[in-house]
Amino acid sequence: MKRLLFVLVFISTFLPAQMLNIKGKIISTANNITVLKVWGNHYERGFAQGYLLQDKIDSIYRNYITAKFGTALWQNARDVMRSDANFRIDQVFINEAKGIADGMRAAANHSYDSLDVMAANSFLDLASYGGISPPRSDFNLGCSCLMSWGNATPGLGGKSVITRHLDWEIDPRLYQNQVMVVHLPAEADEQPWIMIGFAGQISVLSGTNKSGVSAFQHVLRGNFGRSDLGMHYEPIWFSIRKALEKKDFNNDGKNNTNDVRDALLANPQGYSAPCIITSSAPSTQNADSLIALVSEVTHVAPTHSFRSTSFADGIPGSNLYAANNAIGTSDSVWFRDRYSSVMLAIGAGDNLDSLKNWEVMRDSSRVVGNNIQFIQVIPELKLLKMSVYSNGLVAYLNTPVWFNLDSLFSTPAAVQDKHSNGLSRDYFLGQNYPNPFNPVTVISYAVSVPGKVSIRIFDLLGNEVATPVNTYKQTGSYTVSFDASGLASGTYFYSMMSGGYISTRKMLVVK
Repeated sequence: MKRLLFVLVFISTFLPAQMLNIKGKIISTANNITVLKVWGNHYERGFAQGYLLQDKIDSIYRNYITAKFGTALWQNARDVMRSDANFRIDQVFINEAKGIADGMRAAANHSYDSLDVMAANSFLDLASYGGISPPRSDFNLGCSCLMSWGNATPGLGGKSVITRHLDWEIDPRLYQNQVMVVHLPAEADEQPWIMIGFAGQISVLSGTNKSGVSAFQHVLRGNFGRSDLGMHYEPIWFSIRKALEKKDFNNDGKNNTNDVRDALLANPQGYSAPCIITSSAPSTQNADSLIALVSEVTHVAPTHSFRSTSFADGIPGSNLYAANNAIGTSDSVWFRDRYSSVMLAIGAGDNLDSLKNWEVMRDSSRVVGNNIQFIQVIPELKLLKMSVYSNGLVAYLNTPVWFNLDSLFSTPAAVQDKHSNGLSRDYFLGQNYPNPFNPVTVISYAVSVPGKVSIRIFDLLGNEVATPVNTYKQTGSYTVSFDASGLASGTYFYSMMSGGYISTRKMLVVK
């Protein structure tokens, strides 16, 4: 019997990923962030993440979070997690946490269990409980967001844009383990969504979904005291995940900020960790509050406060901003230096396209020396822009990378049929943005099989006028900037070729 158990452990530990049927694929490791796709049910997605990212998860869990609490208090935190009288976590997330632990054990014989995973994904809530939070568990979280749409974004045709700073202490165990996890759920009531954060997260600090709804968590500062045990709190990051992952959280037939609002209101007792959640949706919604919403939640009355453009917050036009101080809670309107700086930078608030939105956040809302991720989502253009801490520079000082959301949400080659020519649908050529443009635009593309890739620009007569890409590329998603300074105004075509894949799109230069 002992020999049989040894053989089973040996097999599960040392079989390669393809033989274990790992439902995940690392699609990029560039720019100091690992992009991972996972698919299947919750357990399968957790197992894939645990197996493929075990070293990064171990670095975060063991060397950062557990070290922050200390061994004794971490055991106390695990004990708190055992009872849903303290924390209510849906069974599907417990299954996923078990998948993470099992995947890590299969990959490298780690000894984590589901309680470790759930506690690590609830550390903000745990740190707010009296008796569990030692002084060294100050994680130095900050964050801010600016949302613009409608009359504020004429350069985007009124489309919505949200830009987010994640301000966190600069620690190598964080910035070396940054990940973007694309979830492709098998569950019928769930939709594809993306977690942007750190290895081992199955909850949402920053995220967006295929319907174009984004949600970001900020710390809410103030004298709220410590929360009590036995209040059946749901960890805040799991509430945010449910709002994004469900096809329609509130079953109203629409995807907008009300999904986030109602996910938060499903917890009438509030939340252990005082937080701000900013959420945005495509501009096609028929009310400002359905396009952009700031939610402030805590464990003391009033447990929930919400504000949109109707609230007198000092931000003009179709813009909404949040940092870390209470504005809506008890009508606090607690403006601080960063808030006032953004109000000044916005001016009349009527010309905040994606670049201006980015610049306002970069120059007026940054936290010097403490910015680890800088993110922008333009849902109706299917674009995600991101820079992260790397090379000794905080995120806002680094060059951002564009991701095409259609490409990120595409089904991986491992779980889909092939085209008649045998090529997977993971090849992708995106529409350039902006378009029309003068003089620079960005082209996104994706490659499913390593090989030579070319992107060529042609005029209406078929003459090749530029070749922005002509090189060997590994599997992954990419962007390239094209400068049309030397071209006349007019219509041009750009074509991508890789192996047997060919795709062509149209662009317009306006000078």
